[in-house]
Amino acid sequence: MNILVPNETDFDTVSLVRLYRPSPGIVRAEDFGACPSPAQAPKHQQGGRGRTHQLGYLRGMQAFLRDVRPLWLLLAWLLLNLIQAAFTPLDPDETYYWMYAGDLAWGYFDHPPAVAVLVALGRDWLPGALGLRFGHVLASAATFATVYYLLDRPRGRDLWLMAGLLFAQPMLQVYGFIATPDGPLLLFTALYLLAYRRFMDDPSLARGAVWGLTMAGLMYSKYHGAIVILFSVLPNLGFLLRQPGAWLAALGGASLFLPHLYWQYAHDYPSFRYHLSGRDDPYRFSFTLQYVANQLLIFSPLLLYHYWKTFREDHGRDAFERACRWLVVGFLLFFLYTTSKGRTEAQWTAALALPLVYLTYRAARRFPDWWSGLLRLCLATGLLLVVARLLLMAPREWLPFEKPFDHAPWVEELSRRADGLPVIFENSYRLASLYEFYSGGQPAWTITDVDYRPNQYDLWGRDSSYHGDSVLIAGQKNWNWYATQPFRAQKSELLLRPVANYQVARLARLRTLEPLPEQLSVRDSLAITLSIQSPLPLELTADWPISLFAILIYPDDQRRYWPLEPLATDALPAGTERTLYSGPLALPEDAPAGEARLGFGLAYRGMPPLRRQSDWQEIRIVAAE
Repeated sequence: MNILVPNETDFDTVSLVRLYRPSPGIVRAEDFGACPSPAQAPKHQQGGRGRTHQLGYLRGMQAFLRDVRPLWLLLAWLLLNLIQAAFTPLDPDETYYWMYAGDLAWGYFDHPPAVAVLVALGRDWLPGALGLRFGHVLASAATFATVYYLLDRPRGRDLWLMAGLLFAQPMLQVYGFIATPDGPLLLFTALYLLAYRRFMDDPSLARGAVWGLTMAGLMYSKYHGAIVILFSVLPNLGFLLRQPGAWLAALGGASLFLPHLYWQYAHDYPSFRYHLSGRDDPYRFSFTLQYVANQLLIFSPLLLYHYWKTFREDHGRDAFERACRWLVVGFLLFFLYTTSKGRTEAQWTAALALPLVYLTYRAARRFPDWWSGLLRLCLATGLLLVVARLLLMAPREWLPFEKPFDHAPWVEELSRRADGLPVIFENSYRLASLYEFYSGGQPAWTITDVDYRPNQYDLWGRDSSYHGDSVLIAGQKNWNWYATQPFRAQKSELLLRPVANYQVARLARLRTLEPLPEQLSVRDSLAITLSIQSPLPLELTADWPISLFAILIYPDDQRRYWPLEPLATDALPAGTERTLYSGPLALPEDAPAGEARLGFGLAYRGMPPLRRQSDWQEIRIVAAE
């Protein structure tokens, strides 16, 4: 920090703001120095009670800045996030993870289990949003404490530099109280970097074992943890391969991750299937443009110049700094490449906030002329983020715009309309979890058809308890059925209709009794026989009728589905396999030629067919001659 030390001739004009201005006189001591006493001031400045008071005030402020303890800053951060967690409305993904926490397991459809464990820490004993977010607030405080040790426990001006850099990171601010998998990912990234650095200083077996624990923590937080590990070890791979401790870390971390891998195996690898193949959209330049814009925003635009100077002027001085540089560059390039596969989300690179803080902090210590300007930029960024946080907490009556994430009003109205009936949402695990949370545990579920992505609700089976009961269906705005009533769930337009004798059809399995050809023509008609089996008895002509559809899905995500009728039966006993359809299969005339997947599914009246009810057959469609 460049401290302007007041001299004896102009001390009465010094303000606290000027203490942060650059000056040719650089104080390199660990503390801030001391203000001159009134007796040391020139005679023309002595004797004034006001000036004596000013001297005492400045001396006290310098002592505070010099002597502030890291624990005070940590407690202030913890208190800020506890207040924010309690009074900020919930994002729909948070209530989805709240549902995770109600059924703890070694894995979930979208993510590993760390997010559920953190939510479970406060779920059952603290009220509302605070209970849901409590574990993540603690994780954020632990992240800051870990960075303190990673930076060699700075004090005085260095402590304020560390605090400023952390406070200016939008991702650290957001995930200081928001409950998502990025909270534990940030914590274990910090722990991983600390363990890695200590291992590089002393590559012992004990330190390797600790490093392996942090690797497992990364993987249990989010699958992005594998990318953190990969790019951080690459620049030092030759050295690490010769260290028994590094082998212990890798093998130990992998063995600790085995329970999750077994969970994936037992559930037919749903997460890997979704993340590796479920996000493969046709390329758009807008995907890349959005990714680049997001990266410029989420790491604080005001600090971009200092990041650039850090990489350009302060070259890595040791193996660990080199690893941090590789981690930042490799991570950014990896997700830049993924924009060729589909849309990316801004928070996917959130973990980079920590190596960026480390590298920028080290550079600022080596180039002291950066200090005052960098700290001012950190302060400006932090204040802007605090204003945004205050707006999130503000009551809706105070805001001139619609309050973000304000879900309580529509849930209250929908709960009144449901009048105790379970609410079944079409294609929205987010609305289903929001409704269950804000309604105080009123039952809700979601049905997933081919126009929506699979999710954790598809793996759970609690909806079986609604079979044969009366429910309230909340369909999307394109639900094509009579006697529906419009309803607005904040920004989502829904159609409501009560249904008696609701049939849970998603558990039924369909299969063709004869093999399908590898090639079909649009004008051809193929005779097929489909059988059906369900663990629950099914009435296909109940209050909400169920039909059979054939489904085509193309590599570019185009879909075609059309009904197959008449059905061979309208009732199915539980556990019994019966013929459901025997007749021709003719492709629609507008079916595009090319490679596609052919499958079959049941559909509720007015909605697309359900997902995952038959095996997919790879076929080639040829145009009619």
